[in-house]
Amino acid sequence: MNPDKAIDPLLPIRDLDLAVDHLETAVDLVKIRGGLTFKEPFDYFRTVVHRVSHHYGMIQAFSPIELYQWHRMEQRPIRDLMAELQWAGATRIGPGGGESLVPEWRDRLSPHRMPGETWIDIAQLGWDIGLPPTAMILAGDWFSADDYREHLSRLADYRWDRVEIKPYRPVPNHPELESTHLLKLLTVIEWTRSYLGEIPLLVSDPEGQLSDDAKLLMTHAGCDGFYRTAAEVSS
Repeated sequence: MNPDKAIDPLLPIRDLDLAVDHLETAVDLVKIRGGLTFKEPFDYFRTVVHRVSHHYGMIQAFSPIELYQWHRMEQRPIRDLMAELQWAGATRIGPGGGESLVPEWRDRLSPHRMPGETWIDIAQLGWDIGLPPTAMILAGDWFSADDYREHLSRLADYRWDRVEIKPYRPVPNHPELESTHLLKLLTVIEWTRSYLGEIPLLVSDPEGQLSDDAKLLMTHAGCDGFYRTAAEVSS
């Protein structure tokens, strides 16, 4: 699979146009994200999506947590926000905020994030708008088998366009949590395939760190492909 391209749209629109003009075009998907610290209004980001759509066909624009943030800040219906993104050229919404639907771990990893049920409701609304939702699984050695079963059981109750598996890598605010071992990742792929059937299943490969042997093992376990960030555009 060709790499994804991630765009953090915090540039003035004229500068964003110039930056996108100089990026490669051989990508399967452009991911546009804003995070939860943005100050620009929703209309700015809608314009970003529209400008990027002039260059690329498949655009994954934002996630349920960002849509919920706009909904709260601007007092606009989430359905309307999603419809405007779809009009601007978005073709799907991202999985951000859905890494773990297990309340205990969700509260630990992201204590101020919306409840998992709210995240699912917003994601599933994408089907009505024409923005198919993507599910995500955070693979970590410290998740128990029951944690994975709970997360996958919740995902299995709904429809998803594809699933991304993201191996955990240490971050400064959780130094006690170690990177995901390959054997655990293989197990998570097998469990995901068992619970969710034939849905496209992709594994994150940041900066091409996975070896060819590891990719071969994951493919045999049920992985359909790998994705990585080819380039980022930000301020």
